[in-house]
Amino acid sequence: MAKSKREIINKSQAIRDALEAHPKKSPSEIAEALKANGLDVNAQYVSTIKSNAKVKGRKRKIVKRRKPAARASRNGLGPVGAALEFIRAAGGLDEAKHALQTVEEIRQAVR
Repeated sequence: MAKSKREIINKSQAIRDALEAHPKKSPSEIAEALKANGLDVNAQYVSTIKSNAKVKGRKRKIVKRRKPAARASRNGLGPVGAALEFIRAAGGLDEAKHALQTVEEIRQAVR
């Protein structure tokens, strides 16, 4: 059987276009407007298309950056990574050794 020469209209695309043109309108208002233009759609179908569009718009994957110490612990170098951060924070290896000696003196004094 031959197809009719009548233009085939994509209802979903018509709904998306109407929602884009009138974002404040409710699904029932959009359905009524489309019925006036000759498309047979109901409010539930408009609501489904609207919610699917929202879901597709927020499917980006959120990637969180990890701290350098957390990365180091994955490969078994957790304490080494922490020691390197401590040395950098102290301002160098000699300063870090001096800070550790001070901590040891405090620990012995508290006993």
